[in-house]
Amino acid sequence: MTGQPERIALDDLTSDALDALYDRLDRAAGLADRLEEFAENALRTDDRKLYAAIATDLRTRLAP
Repeated sequence: MTGQPERIALDDLTSDALDALYDRLDRAAGLADRLEEFAENALRTDDRKLYAAIATDLRTRLAP
């Protein structure tokens, strides 16, 4: 991801902004899924460990 979006006060949150937030979370979770697939299929052990670590870090950052 390329930085944090501008924060919106909860009282000013629109349904469109909330939908956009959930879309970003879904895309990030999908990226973590693909990284885990890469980790399972990578030929080199170092690559498997790297992809798995990145996926784990991304999932940790996405957790509430």
